[in-house]
Amino acid sequence: MSARPPLPAGTESQARTSMVNAAYRLVLAGLLLVALLPALLIAAVGLVTEHQRAHATALAIAWVAGLEDAAAAQGVRTLEDALASLARLPGPEGDSNSNSNSEAREIVDAAGRLIESGGDARARAWPSVVAAHPLQRGAQTVGAVRVIRSLRPTLGLAAAVGLAGGVFALALWLAAFMRPMGVLRHAEARMRDHARHDALTGLHNRDGLRRHLQRALGRCQGTARTVAVLVVDLDRFRIVNDSLGQPAGDALLRGVADRIRAVTRPADVVARLGADQFAILVEGISGAQAAAGMARNLLRALEPAYVLNGRETVATLSIGVAVASGAVNTVDGLLKGADAAMRAAKDHGGARFRIYEAAMDADSRQRLDIELRLRRALRQEQFFLLYQPIMDAAGVRVVAVEALLRWADPQRGTVSPTEFIPILEQTGLIVPTGRWALNEACRKGAAWRAAGARDMLLSVNVSPRQFAEADFVAMVGNVLADTGFPAAQLQLEVTEGLLLDPTPASLAKIDALVSSGVRLAIDDFGMGYSSLAYLKRFKLHTLKIDRMFVRDIAGAAQDAAIVRAIIDLGHGLGMLVTAEGVETEAQFHALRRLGCDSLQGFLFARPLPEADLRTRLALPQASEAAAPQAAPAPAVLGLCATG
Repeated sequence: MSARPPLPAGTESQARTSMVNAAYRLVLAGLLLVALLPALLIAAVGLVTEHQRAHATALAIAWVAGLEDAAAAQGVRTLEDALASLARLPGPEGDSNSNSNSEAREIVDAAGRLIESGGDARARAWPSVVAAHPLQRGAQTVGAVRVIRSLRPTLGLAAAVGLAGGVFALALWLAAFMRPMGVLRHAEARMRDHARHDALTGLHNRDGLRRHLQRALGRCQGTARTVAVLVVDLDRFRIVNDSLGQPAGDALLRGVADRIRAVTRPADVVARLGADQFAILVEGISGAQAAAGMARNLLRALEPAYVLNGRETVATLSIGVAVASGAVNTVDGLLKGADAAMRAAKDHGGARFRIYEAAMDADSRQRLDIELRLRRALRQEQFFLLYQPIMDAAGVRVVAVEALLRWADPQRGTVSPTEFIPILEQTGLIVPTGRWALNEACRKGAAWRAAGARDMLLSVNVSPRQFAEADFVAMVGNVLADTGFPAAQLQLEVTEGLLLDPTPASLAKIDALVSSGVRLAIDDFGMGYSSLAYLKRFKLHTLKIDRMFVRDIAGAAQDAAIVRAIIDLGHGLGMLVTAEGVETEAQFHALRRLGCDSLQGFLFARPLPEADLRTRLALPQASEAAAPQAAPAPAVLGLCATG
């Protein structure tokens, strides 16, 4: 079944307007009915009453006419004489009790106003009983007498009641409907305003920014001034939000929004585009240099630490700047260019800004392509592991193995981890990928133990994004239970960035892991946020010295002093120390003299497929068929991230 096409823009607003108009018409019809119904009822009742009254009057007039005929037959010349002499005649409809003279006169006088001449001589002889009526709406003939029914009183009363009903309906409309409709329209206006603003920070949202940007481009067209867009992204927001909690993350976003507003001009438009992403519209600037100056001001404004839950937290920014020009002069072009520049700033380590260049589009397309292929790689099991031995201080015995993630892309072959692991981190794919890597490494480790390597540690890298997951400890426990690998021989390597903001949640996770027997190591120690306080607070087992300090250890006294201090620090805290990146004999002997516990590097072994590792460990080969990852070693060795 084909998907339904999206609704046109504004359809929801048009539907709401149509519903309001329909409600107007319905209420108007109801009020009109309320106003006219009493008048119609009065008119109907008046018509019936007038018909009955006219019929009674006609009977009375016919009786009087009978008197006249009788008087004429007896030679009486006047009606008064006839009434006097014939007072005892039967009354109307045979009533034996005749009326008095006065009653007969009242009947004649009253009926005379409603009698129209029938054209006979009697009517001309007694004009007192004949009268013409100006309003004739109907007549009833009784004998030779035609009685006119007057609707003037009834119609007048109905008109008065209808007018009163209309006034009442109008008052009801104003009191009971117009005021609520005014409130509704005011609420709709507020909803439209809220729809263009961010509820958390009060800033414009993406839709509001686009509206302002469209107007700004129109105003600057044909002038010497231009428009710039700055996209601002927090470098470590996800870690802060996951470790300190959502309330602390919201407080950080509000603090960032306040600082951005403090360094921007009143005419500048500040918006929040996403979870940790902001944008600034700067109108009427001279060029890219002016926008770059604003980016520098933003970086300086956000340098001071924030206090969240009683803890100091640093938030750094990656800023992308796009200036309207001949090639980039549309709303989408500016936003896309600023986002590409921001990505470039983040790729270079963050805490900096970049100005958009055309070449960044190709990088963005490549990044998007890699992200899509990484998602496919996870589904199609294109990832595999290589294993690098870690030697004892004498460089003789393998004491541990580090599992390293690799990607066998069908299009490009084996892809460098420096190219795809940052994208896994940014997209969150590192969580399912890391879970697969841990499970695969423990499964292989259990097989090695069964083959005879019972005392060897298995070291697996864990990203901060993985560690921040609420079920991380449970996931590790499930993997160990499913694979049968002992917790005491599993070592999880974390970076110092993970320890920057220790929280009760992260401390509880570390305590739970250590209590279960899992070992913890700090990878690349010395390159991040090293602090004695972190080492004292966390229960760690191993420090891994970054390769940068090992590179010149044999010839640089300063590097040797740093390595010696790290080794003494680790030993003083009861931890083992491993040196990474050992590639020469001179480095090996220097580290051995300084008392390093274990060594890792190309001097001893490059990352190996499992079959080669089994050969190195003198273990029998697995009976299962070789997996796709067991590619020839030379095609992979030059792409290793760890050596």
